[in-house]
Amino acid sequence: MGQGWVIGMLTGALIFQIAAGAVAPAYGKLEERLTVQDGQFIRANGTAIEGAVAKGITVSKYQNRAGEIDWGRVAGDHVTFAMIRLGYHEDLDPYFDENMQGAINQGISAGVFLYTQAMDVETAREEARFVLEKIKDYPVSYPVAYDVESQYLLDMGKTPEELAWQVNAFCEVIAEAGYRPVVYGNHRWLTSYIDTSQIPYDIWYARYETSVNEFPNRTIWQYTDAGQVDGIQGEVCIEIAFANYQDLFPGTGWRQINGNRYYYKDYAKQTGWLQLEDGWYFLKEDGSMVFGEAYEVEGVMYQFDENGKWVE
Repeated sequence: MGQGWVIGMLTGALIFQIAAGAVAPAYGKLEERLTVQDGQFIRANGTAIEGAVAKGITVSKYQNRAGEIDWGRVAGDHVTFAMIRLGYHEDLDPYFDENMQGAINQGISAGVFLYTQAMDVETAREEARFVLEKIKDYPVSYPVAYDVESQYLLDMGKTPEELAWQVNAFCEVIAEAGYRPVVYGNHRWLTSYIDTSQIPYDIWYARYETSVNEFPNRTIWQYTDAGQVDGIQGEVCIEIAFANYQDLFPGTGWRQINGNRYYYKDYAKQTGWLQLEDGWYFLKEDGSMVFGEAYEVEGVMYQFDENGKWVE
């Protein structure tokens, strides 16, 4: 049995214990179904969520194994974004590509999340580079999330300050590449095990069976792990966004990813000739920019300077 499996079990067990211990009499353990009426987001108990701007879900192999996801029906249930599980460093969720494509094909904005196993800052950066390599071909328009909830990290003696350093190292690499990072955690982790006062990035806040959703820098609230959504068999986490990520995370421009430059338009990676105000560029079949060399395009040699512009 691999380390990733063990950590995943520990993480799942911890989340279950925390959720079970947080039950409030006003809500109890509900099967939640979030409805959207006249621009309001209404919980199963009839209360509206103030400040909500979008309904989302978290999807991983566990939803796929419960039954095939009908992404068309998901979209029809007012779901406009999905946070898709990547898995662990070099241990991809087996349904990652299927889920990304399924969501995107139905017009659902996609973000991703990675469970960390990093024991130091440099490994956290390696995890970020792994994520960037896996997402660069997709029109990712929601955040790249870092989940640090692992009992293994605590057992290995990681302090709140050290975990904050690792979170910042991961998020810095993601942000420098042109994506929007977010830190995932439930209330206990964010208040007891990670020094969030040192973290300047968005927070994806998990807190169940309560109406309390305020936390510094909180942009997404995961308010239940017992959600019911059309097109998904069994339970699914339901998310509420309080920020318009199209404003926070521009979809057009250059991105520097693992030593290569790529150009994205409306979140989609571009290829071929690219004309910008300052000149012409050429993007290879994989999207990487040609620079500082002569390059053949359809039988004709073109020279590109060190900034990637075609030298006429």
